[in-house]
Amino acid sequence: MGFGFHGKIADKFNRGLLKKRVPRSKDEVYGKKVNSKLHFKKSTLHDIARIRKKMFIQKEKEKRQMFYAVIAAILFFFIVYLLFVL
Repeated sequence: MGFGFHGKIADKFNRGLLKKRVPRSKDEVYGKKVNSKLHFKKSTLHDIARIRKKMFIQKEKEKRQMFYAVIAAILFFFIVYLLFVL
């Protein structure tokens, strides 16, 4: 009996809080939208070529590292297979 009665009181209290609440618009809560402009650095063709070359070198390093990791994993599993099977 006590649990049902508590639910009714809590429901009535929560409805009362909702009635007291003042509805606000999205602009009042988050503020007015401000359109900002992005300022990008102007790059020369030489800078763009240098950056692309760095990216290419980094990609080649990552490919090489992945190749070595795959070879190491294959060798590891092969050694484990030989140890436990033979």
